[in-house]
Amino acid sequence: MIEARGASLLWFPDQAGITGAGLPAGAVFPVRAKARQTPEAHVLMIEDDSSIAEMYRLQFEHDGYRVTVATTGELAVSTLSGSEPDLVLLDLLLPDRSGFEVLVTLNERFPNHPPVVILSNYGEPSMIDRGRALGAIEYLVKSRVTPADISEQIPGWIEQGRRRGRKES
Repeated sequence: MIEARGASLLWFPDQAGITGAGLPAGAVFPVRAKARQTPEAHVLMIEDDSSIAEMYRLQFEHDGYRVTVATTGELAVSTLSGSEPDLVLLDLLLPDRSGFEVLVTLNERFPNHPPVVILSNYGEPSMIDRGRALGAIEYLVKSRVTPADISEQIPGWIEQGRRRGRKES
């Protein structure tokens, strides 16, 4: 039982007012504060898993982004019809259609849509190739990235989308 309590202190350093492994408070899960985006960038996250969506939303909002979560492909398309996000994060497994189908719809209905980054549990090379062929600027496997990793890359992806838009104009 002592070993289990010791292990829990490593994961929950505030428990009993001590920190695990002699680390200072806050060292186990450091929070990266980033300067607020100017103007505030808007991220549309298309994700049906509420836990994952909330985890990303909290990080992105903390880092100064405005976030809209769409839980289905249909909601994503209607959201794009009514607003202009700066970036789309797209899951592939959605309850009403695949993320690939959503991306095809975006390409057809919104030719100048914002850059799309696929964020999926699937990392098969054929799926990555298909996502890129459909226009995704990046394909990330959820288990290989953190919300903070993604948040740090958002400005670069938005700029990449703006450069792409200028070339097509």
